[in-house]
Amino acid sequence: MKARIISLFFTALLLFSCSKTYVKQKEDFTHNSLKQNSESENAKITIAEYKVKVDSATQKVIAITTNELLKDKEESTLGNFVCDALNYSAQQEFKNTPIDIVLINRGGLRVNLPKGEIRVINIFELMPFENDLALVKISGEKLLEGLQTLVEKKHSFLGLQLKVENNKLIEAKINNEVIDKTKNYTVVTSDYLAYGGDNFIFLKDPIELQKSNLRIRDAIINYCSYLTENKKQIIPYTDGRFQFSK
Repeated sequence: MKARIISLFFTALLLFSCSKTYVKQKEDFTHNSLKQNSESENAKITIAEYKVKVDSATQKVIAITTNELLKDKEESTLGNFVCDALNYSAQQEFKNTPIDIVLINRGGLRVNLPKGEIRVINIFELMPFENDLALVKISGEKLLEGLQTLVEKKHSFLGLQLKVENNKLIEAKINNEVIDKTKNYTVVTSDYLAYGGDNFIFLKDPIELQKSNLRIRDAIINYCSYLTENKKQIIPYTDGRFQFSK
């Protein structure tokens, strides 16, 4: 609903800025600015109403963080938070489907989140893309083939434990168990990555693909609202899931 209000606002703004009115005077046609007629006033009123709605929606505080959420380092506090958010929302969207892994690409996280109040606008800035939450099922063999991509780009994940030496993967587990090539695993991610975007080729042509109608951005907002409703704050953390050594 918030995204729809924002979309309507920009549509109204576009129409207002592009429209022209022509009035016949004697034998000539003269262009009158929209600012000079009642249609202009009506348009300005409409835009002002949408702006109030947009400002109200985007400035709403939906969570509190005890510190900044940052996307730096191999294992980032921002990436861990987003993976937690997607995991929470995926459990609501894909009920009765066990989730083994959550993946999100580092490049998809556009900004850090500040300490203190987190507003809706912060999440729009973090995740401006119109990508949806998706679930894919792939074999352990394909998963192992794709893990070096996570290592090279230092993408964020949940459920995996990876150990890296000299930028080479030396150990990979899921929930502390060695990955089985013959077993199938479920991966929650964005539809963009599920279709192979950002070199996530190993997710293409999966055994199964379920796509939701929930934007990644809205999945994060839902998680923030859930935490706040339960009187919980966001506490940035790392837990050693991504270990690098030389």
